Amino acid sequence: MTGDRNREPYLAPSADSPKQVEHKSKAGKGIIMFIAAFALAAFLMYLSILIYASIVRV
Repeated sequence: MTGDRNREPYLAPSADSPKQVEHKSKAGKGIIMFIAAFALAAFLMYLSILIYASIVRV
């Protein structure tokens, strides 16, 4: 964008306290770990079905 710099969008600095930032950071990491664990469980289930299907050969 060229033109008036005062009208350009920008990210405002966070108004959260350091304690609140730490809490949000821990919550975010917890959600990521939960999603990763769920994805790993789904993948392991997929592998076990694949292995079982290759052994049984219905």
